[in-house]
Parts: sequence; structure tokens; C-alpha cells
Amino acid sequence: TAYLVAETVNTTGEVILPGEATLYADGAMVGQQQIELIPAGETIDLGFGPIDGLIGEYEVTQQREGDRGLISRSSSQSQTAVLRVRNLTGEAWPLRIIGQVPVSVQDDLRITWSADPAPSAQDPDGQRGLLYWDSMIATTQETEITLVTDMNWPEGKVLLNGRN
Repeated sequence: TAYLVAETVNTTGEVILPGEATLYADGAMVGQQQIELIPAGETIDLGFGPIDGLIGEYEVTQQREGDRGLISRSSSQSQTAVLRVRNLTGEAWPLRIIGQVPVSVQDDLRITWSADPAPSAQDPDGQRGLLYWDSMIATTQETEITLVTDMNWPEGKVLLNGRN
């Protein structure tokens, strides 16, 4: 699901106190939201709800696991995923697709990735493993991103996911 989100800065020169805010989009009231205290100059994100007609899909098209090598064996895992957004609305929209890739916290685990097209931003605001693609999506347009991730680690070591 795609969501309409506004990023704005408190330019009032004053603190905006916490409380309920009424949100308007294109002159129409779209809802209310509880906001926290916003210091002068602070950047905030306001959510305006889902955009009916922008359809997002995430599909793993290929996944491989196995051992590699003849003498020095290592274990590996590879995944190819496609992120797809279709615009079924009657208007163009600014679009930010957010993807993620695994991040290694161990010296023996090697992670490489590639994306087509390349992301607009990698590790935004220090958030390791996040990728952003910023663009416009025209009426009836489909945008597709192919993301390939490869992980390799030495034989005899065990790869655990972050939940173990």
C-alpha cells in the first residue's frame, strides 16, 4: 500500500505543542492525527493515509542456497527480488520506494547487493541497510526495481537470522 506523507519543517519560530491536529490535503479535510511536541526548526513527517490506486508488490523471483568451492568451501545464499509499483490512478505522484538489504555485523559474513536501477539514497540518516528510490510515477505507469543480494560465509559457520 502506498501512503501520502508530507515532510515539513516547523518554520513558526515557536514550539508547536502536542495535541490533536486536523489534516487537510488539496483543501479537503482528510483526518486528524495526534502530534508530539515539535521544536522550532524541527522536521516532521505527517501521514495522510493510503493512496487508493497505487499498488506495490514485492516478489522473490529467485532464491539459492548452497556450498561453493572445490578445496576451500564456503556457504552462500542468494536472492533476487522485484519491487514493483503500478499507478492505477488518474494522476502522477511523487514516489519513494523503500527497500532493505541485510547488513553484516560479523567479519566472516560477506554481503553484496546490486539494484537496477540504482537507489537514490543508501543508509539514509544512518539507518544501515535501507535503500530509497525517489521518482515520479505517471498515470498508468509501472515502476520496477530488481534487487539482488548475495551472502557468503565460511564452511562450518552457521548463519543465524537476527531473530535467533
